Amino acid sequence: MNMSSSSGNNKTKDLCIHAGRGQSSSGTPGFTLLEVIIAVAILGASLAVLLGAVNKNLILASRSKNLSIASSLAQQKLGEIELTGYPEVGEEQGVFEESPSFNWYLTVLPYDIQQLGTEIRVVLLTVTWDEGQKEFTVATAISNYR
Repeated sequence: MNMSSSSGNNKTKDLCIHAGRGQSSSGTPGFTLLEVIIAVAILGASLAVLLGAVNKNLILASRSKNLSIASSLAQQKLGEIELTGYPEVGEEQGVFEESPSFNWYLTVLPYDIQQLGTEIRVVLLTVTWDEGQKEFTVATAISNYR
C-alpha cells in the first residue's frame, strides 16, 4: 500500500511538471506561439548586439592598420630626408609609391639658436589617408653641425 501511494505521488508530480511546459489544450507537448515569438525576439536582440561588436572591432582593426602603415611610411620618408643631408627650407608634398592612398606633406622651417653656434632645421612631416580625412604628423630637428 505504501508502494502504490508513492507511485501515485510521482504521477501527480509528473503531471504538474508537464502542465507548465507549453502543452497545448489538447495535451500534446509543444511551444505556444507567444513562447516562439519571445525566443525569436531574444535571439534577434542578441545577434544585433554581437554583430555590432564585430563591426566595431573591424573598424578599430582597420584604423590600427592604417595608423601602422602611416607610421612606417613616415619613418621611411624621414630616413630619406636624413640621408640627403641638411634639408632646404620650404614645403613639398607627394604620394608614396608603395601605398598610393597615402600622401605626404613636408615642411622645413629654420630654427636658429645663437648659443649653439649652428643652424637647426625643424622638419614636420604629415602623412594623410582616406582622402585627407585622417593624418599622422611627426617632427624632428636636423642640424648642419659637423
